[in-house]
Amino acid sequence: MRWRKAFAVVGVFSVLLSIGAGTALAADPCDRACLQGHLDKVLAAMIAHNPSQLMFARTIRYTENGVELRIGDGLWGTASARGKYNLYVCDTETGQAGLYGTLIENGVVTDYIALRVKVFESLVSEIEAIVVRPSGSNPGGGAGAAVEKAGQPRSQFLQTVPPAERMSREKLIEVANSYFTGLANQTGKFTAPFAPTCNRSENGGQSTNLKDQKPTERTGGIAILALNCEAQQKTGWWAFVTDIRDRRFPIVDRERGLVMSFGYFDHNAAVRTYTLPDGRKFPNPENVPSTIEISELFQIGDGKIDQIEAVINNVPYGMRSEVWDK
Repeated sequence: MRWRKAFAVVGVFSVLLSIGAGTALAADPCDRACLQGHLDKVLAAMIAHNPSQLMFARTIRYTENGVELRIGDGLWGTASARGKYNLYVCDTETGQAGLYGTLIENGVVTDYIALRVKVFESLVSEIEAIVVRPSGSNPGGGAGAAVEKAGQPRSQFLQTVPPAERMSREKLIEVANSYFTGLANQTGKFTAPFAPTCNRSENGGQSTNLKDQKPTERTGGIAILALNCEAQQKTGWWAFVTDIRDRRFPIVDRERGLVMSFGYFDHNAAVRTYTLPDGRKFPNPENVPSTIEISELFQIGDGKIDQIEAVINNVPYGMRSEVWDK
């Protein structure tokens, strides 16, 4: 198999590094363009169904929707083209690049994906993908089609933060994590810091500031999607999210104020009615235990969350990734 040749190349390359032949390469940092180039090469190899195009570390691991697969399986056998939507996140401190974008499978199915690639000394050591596929009955619809229709990312995700205004890695993660803290077992007493312009998109659909959204019995009489980011958390409406666990923040793009996160939202569906901070009651919208795997991108400026983009995939209840969640 051609992909096995790549591992053979890695073996030779490792020997060269050990005797000093790779010293210049090891000392050469991978900047934004370099990291983005590695990610593009991974996607190109997937589309070509040819992993031997890449240089892998001996420890290379690949997961797709939380499940570890061998290199060459899953998307590596079905990806046929990239879509036009591409939002990059680059972390030069840890040698990682992320992408929120669209991908075509077998020329028919349009997927919405979150992809993370880690590189060390030009060797790809980690590849993680969350793939949201449309239903079989509607291969041209769903999240991928919605994101593809949008065409390009929101401008806030692409802006460069002046060096003097860039937040530390630790502070960016702290702000991003506060979003999850404000949702899990929500009481409305705590919210993350939000900019008044904050908007959130989930699987290609806007889920904040939809002024034409009406309250329903299912939402406890609250037009939850009509509210802004802060107001939503103050309602306490997400109390049915019983846990947000295995949170990871592997990619921090300080140059653009971006944090790429991964985690799992659990809904145990045990409590059937919740009381909101204002005394109103609403029914639990979840009727059975469920879990979603999520990659969420936060754009943060002046210490506040301004834009959010999420890739969400349904997985078995209680699932975790044995590869990344240790």
